[in-house]
Order: sequence, then C-alpha cells, then structure tokens
Amino acid sequence: MTLSSERALKLRILTLNVGGFDGAPERQALLRKGIADIAPDLVALQNVARTEERDQLSELLGDTPLYGTHQLDVLQASSVGTALASRWQPTDVTGIQLPGDENGVANALAADIPLPGGLRLAFLAVKPTWRLDAEAVRCKQARAIADLDARRRQAVPSIIAGDFDATPDADCMRYLTGRAAIDGHSVYYHDAWAIAGDGSPGYTWTSENELATPVIEQVVGQTAHARRIDHVLVGSWHAHPGYAARIRSCRVALTDPPVSQHYGVVVDLEIRPLPSGA
Repeated sequence: MTLSSERALKLRILTLNVGGFDGAPERQALLRKGIADIAPDLVALQNVARTEERDQLSELLGDTPLYGTHQLDVLQASSVGTALASRWQPTDVTGIQLPGDENGVANALAADIPLPGGLRLAFLAVKPTWRLDAEAVRCKQARAIADLDARRRQAVPSIIAGDFDATPDADCMRYLTGRAAIDGHSVYYHDAWAIAGDGSPGYTWTSENELATPVIEQVVGQTAHARRIDHVLVGSWHAHPGYAARIRSCRVALTDPPVSQHYGVVVDLEIRPLPSGA
C-alpha cells in the first residue's frame, strides 16, 4: 500500500484512565468490552495495574488484536501506571519518568509504530502529575514530553495521548498547543478536541460520572465539578512537513454506563502525504 492524496490511511485513537482494579468486579468486564467495541488502532491507558496475581493490561486487551506494553516493561516504576497498545507491533518502546515525580507514577511511554505502506509514527502515552496545585511541575513535564517526542518522531505526525490532569487553559496545555512558551522554548501540537470535538463540553472528569463523584468530593471538595483533562494531541506541519494527520472526529466515549472515573476520548484521523513545499 502506498498513500496518495486520494487514498488516506485511517487511524482510530483511544485514551482512557482505567482506574486500576478499583470498584466492582464487573467493571473490568465493561472496560474490556468497551475497548473491544471501539476497535482502536492506538491506545493510551493510565492507572493500569499489574500485580503478581493479575495483569490488567493483558485482561483488557484480551478481546482485541492489540499489542500492549506496560510501563513496568520498560521502566522501574509504580505497578499502577501508564500503558500503550497498538494494532501493529511496535519495533521499539521506551519510557521516561517525568520530572518532579519521585514515586514512579508520572511517566511517558514512546513507541515506534510501523504502519501499512512502510510508514512509521511515534506514539506517546503520558500521565503527568495529578495534583490540582502542581501546574508548575506539569509545565516541566510537558517540556519533557515534547523533548521525548523530538527524539522519537518519524515522518508521520506524532500522536500524544493521555490523562494530562490539566484543562486546555492550563499553562502546560497552552505550551503543547503553541499558545505559551516554557523556558524560552515553544512547540505546536493540534488539540484534537479543539479541531473536531463532538459539540459537547468534552468533560472527561466530572461529578456527573457516579464513579468519579467520591474522588471529586474528596480531592476537590466540591459536589459539582467538570473538566476536560484527557487529551489527544497530533503533531503539526512544523515538525512533519511531508505528511498531514487530518483529524476528522473527536468524541467522549464509555459514558453510559461509565466504566471508570474518567470518560474516554476517541479520535478518528486520516494520514495523507503533503505536496512538496506545502
């Protein structure tokens, strides 16, 4: 297969904070079915548990053709953390502990994904620090994520997905989407929701989700709370002049019934070559 401007390579991306093994046992079955029904090509998962007795990633991917990697496969890290999966077996997966985290929880994984037609892209699954008062730390982590992509990026635009624990107006997200600089450095990634959101506010962590309500009341201390903190970012022409990843749709998923404290985000995009000098 070769790509032309008339024939695009279609990809579906899912990001979801799965919340470990917490909650009722039947929640794991709903998670597993939900992921299989979405049929993603690339998946970023957060708070994925691995114990001596159970491997949540293997359980969740059991009904899919996806190849999965848990952070413990490539890092000395927490047993509950970041994972990624791909329809095509990655040729290389690496990980970094994000700055400002001493517990091995805030990490980023980067995979080299071989696509049909001989193309390749860098896929990053990330989970920065969650604390509401840690935006300064998240800014350092956003810079580390962008630097990791710069080392791993391919011709096809990179995809960075995860639970960023930051709203679009937060400094770390403004940096990643080209609206702010950090330490004199700037980058630009497309926010999939800003381009092709489904028309809703896009909230992924909200007190309307009965699974999130107890944590929101404890951590935020308010009964009404809603934020868009789970994101899919797509590399731009500035770093990938040969190909475009056209974002066609972006929607909140796995809401009815909710399968986790977070709702998922699903993005459909098309990869096309760009004319020389476009």
